[in-house]
Amino acid sequence: MKKYLGAELFFESLYKLGIRIIFGLPGGYVLKIYDVMPSYAKKITHILTRHEQAATHMADGFARASNLPGVILCTSGPAATNTVTGITTAHIDSVPVLIFTGQVPVPFLGSDAFQEADHIGITRSCTKHNTLVRKTVDLPKAIAEALHISSTGRKGPVLVDMPKDVLIGESEFKIPNKVKLKNYSENPELQKKDFNKFKSALKNSNKPLLIYGRGSCAESNTKYIEKISQIFKIPSLSSILSLGVLGKSKNNFGLVGEEGSYASNILINESDLIISIGCDLKKIIPESSLDGKKMVVVNIDNTQFLNDNKNILNILTNSSFFLEAFSRLKDKMKFSWDKEDLSLLHKKNSENKLKIISKNKKAFIFSTLSELLGDKAIICSDFSYEDVNLQQFYNFTDYRNSIMSGGVGTPGYGFPAAIGAKFSRPRSKVVSISSGENFQFNMQELIVAREQKLDLTIIVLNEDSQLNGKGHENPDYKMMGESFGVKSVTINLGKNIKNQLKKHLSHKGLRLIEILI
Repeated sequence: MKKYLGAELFFESLYKLGIRIIFGLPGGYVLKIYDVMPSYAKKITHILTRHEQAATHMADGFARASNLPGVILCTSGPAATNTVTGITTAHIDSVPVLIFTGQVPVPFLGSDAFQEADHIGITRSCTKHNTLVRKTVDLPKAIAEALHISSTGRKGPVLVDMPKDVLIGESEFKIPNKVKLKNYSENPELQKKDFNKFKSALKNSNKPLLIYGRGSCAESNTKYIEKISQIFKIPSLSSILSLGVLGKSKNNFGLVGEEGSYASNILINESDLIISIGCDLKKIIPESSLDGKKMVVVNIDNTQFLNDNKNILNILTNSSFFLEAFSRLKDKMKFSWDKEDLSLLHKKNSENKLKIISKNKKAFIFSTLSELLGDKAIICSDFSYEDVNLQQFYNFTDYRNSIMSGGVGTPGYGFPAAIGAKFSRPRSKVVSISSGENFQFNMQELIVAREQKLDLTIIVLNEDSQLNGKGHENPDYKMMGESFGVKSVTINLGKNIKNQLKKHLSHKGLRLIEILI
């Protein structure tokens, strides 16, 4: 049988597993991969980024927009450690990202060789799984297992560390057709006894409330959620990471949590049964608000369960299994939510939004963008806008169009994630929205967007900032964009901003819009 270099096995494995694009930077211990890369150029596209953190965010944005795994390649030491912020972002938000790092040759592991770092130890707490490949022959299997672990169960980042001698060694290409891993429950079935307990809890409730999290975001779930909404008419909330999962449902009362809607706290207080699906309630709702509440917590990962007690039913299963069974319930159930009260709550929700929009500049910008772009555009942001947040004032109706760092609010995430999203869905309108401070974290990737001739809109909010009680100056982002060869404009926040935004958003190609606030 034909023998391949380890670097060739890397590409052969990725292609066999359906990977067609990778983001990355070359470096000493992965140079053999870049040496053979031209031979695979027609099979796998490599996007040369300018920073490893940005590359990881690109892979993350690609994955969120497509529901396919994102892939990053980098060398060892500082290159690998640069990915940690991006890995942590993907880990907290349950995003399937594969990180391939170069490493010193196996005989030199632990010797403090040049640019050696303990990639496995450093990333153990922020990856779903990581592994060090010690033999060339084991590389295809390691890659197949990494992809499987990353994209099944509770999805997340997986790191594969590849020593230099593994990449320059030779071996036959053998990759498993199907991955089977001991003690790895990728898709726990819904137990009949658990679902019967849920049915009983639902029948005995007067005011149930549904909360959808990222774990409920799957294309297969959309029809089930719509059916549940139509049949049971239960008020529903979404987490930051599931914005748009409820579509245009009339039972959607917006965002839950610290940055939640006016209605969310009222509904939580009034409900007598909270049904959480694919959501980490501990992170978004104060414990005091949940004290004494009867709850059903559905999750594929039991580490996301609440403390077990008589008021809480924890169900370990895939959200799709649960939602399908829920949508097929034929039991007649009557709840005591008053239609007029809910209608009034919707009205107050809207009034509260309008009140904030009339007084807050950023809220006005976000609502204006929502009006102009509609529900088809992919919006990528950093999720850190101080007093007001994008997710409150942009109307998302498709969860795949809301791409933001929800779990850790990573500064500098939005722009590179938008690049990744654009490669994922090239025909979609993609818009990056960042504060000036956040944009500076990864603005070097402007050159990547220009080199790749992306049809991408970058919005930078330039406002006076206060650090330690003292104002500090921001750069001229229009000039910054132009220095990278990007068409750039500056507009002032005023009466004519809607027309100005409409004009510049309609342009094709790469464009940076600086908004002075």
